[in-house]
Amino acid sequence: MTWISMHTQCGLLGICALPVVLTCGCLSGQAVPHVVAASTDVTHRAKSDDSTTNRDHLIGWYAGSGSERVIPIFKHDETYYSVCRGFEIPFKESPDGLEWALSPSSMTGTTIGFNRESGTYYLAVFDEQGSNFSDGRYGCGEKEPLTRIDEPSWLLDATATPPHTNDDFLGWYQPIWFPYMRWEVRKEANTYLVGYDEFDASSSWQGQGDPHILTPLPEGLGFTGFERRSDIALTYNAALRRFELTKPSASGIAMPLARIPPPSPPDSGPVPPLLRIGIPSWH
Repeated sequence: MTWISMHTQCGLLGICALPVVLTCGCLSGQAVPHVVAASTDVTHRAKSDDSTTNRDHLIGWYAGSGSERVIPIFKHDETYYSVCRGFEIPFKESPDGLEWALSPSSMTGTTIGFNRESGTYYLAVFDEQGSNFSDGRYGCGEKEPLTRIDEPSWLLDATATPPHTNDDFLGWYQPIWFPYMRWEVRKEANTYLVGYDEFDASSSWQGQGDPHILTPLPEGLGFTGFERRSDIALTYNAALRRFELTKPSASGIAMPLARIPPPSPPDSGPVPPLLRIGIPSWH
C-alpha cells in the first residue's frame, strides 16, 4: 500500500463529518523543499495590535516543527480558514487566536494561536480520536511552534473561467491543497465519466481502477458521484472563480481544484511537493 493509498482507502471524504481527517505524509527518502522565513514585520504588528477580535495578523503561511509541514491561514469574506487533507476548514476567533469551527468534530478546540508576550505562533491540536488511540500521547492540545514563511512558489492556482455547459467541465483537475491526486472528467457518447490517479512511492502517477459514471446535477452545472457510493459533487464556485469538490452533508468545507494540462504519457506529470500541507489529525 502506498502512502497516499493510506489516506484515500476510506474514501476521498473520510473527512465528511470531520471527526476523521487524514494526515498527509512525506515520501520516505525524499528531500523536503526549503521553506523561507517571512518578514518579522507582521509579528511586530500583531504584538502592537490591541484588538481582541481582529485576527487578520494570523493570515499567512507557517512551517511546523522540522519544516516538514506547511499550514496556510486565509480568509474568504469574513470567515477564516485553514486546511486539512485538502479541504478548507472554517475557523473562528478565539481568545488565543483562531479555533476549529466545524461541528460536530473530534477536532473541536484545535487552535492556531499567537503568544503576545513572546511574539511566537503555535498550533495546538485537540483530536479526540488521536488521544483515544494513543492513550493520551497525542491530540491533547500540545503546542507545536510555528514559523511564519513566505507563500510557497509551487502552489497551484485554482482560478478558472466559468463553465457555460457541463461539457466545459471536461479535462484534468488537481487539488491545490492535496496535490497528490488528480482526476480526469471525460465524455463517451452522452455519458460523463471520471478517472482517478494518485502519486505513489515510486514517484510516478498511477491510475486507480476503472473510470465510473458521473451524474449531472438536477439543478445548475456540475456533477455528483465524484467518488463511488457518495454524494461528493464537482461544481464551480462563481464567487471564488474556481472548480471545487463539495459534500452537501458536510456543509462549510470545499476542496478547491486547479485545471491542469492532460499528462502525456499518462504516468507523467509534475512531481507534487513532498510536504504535509495543513493541520494533521489521527487516522
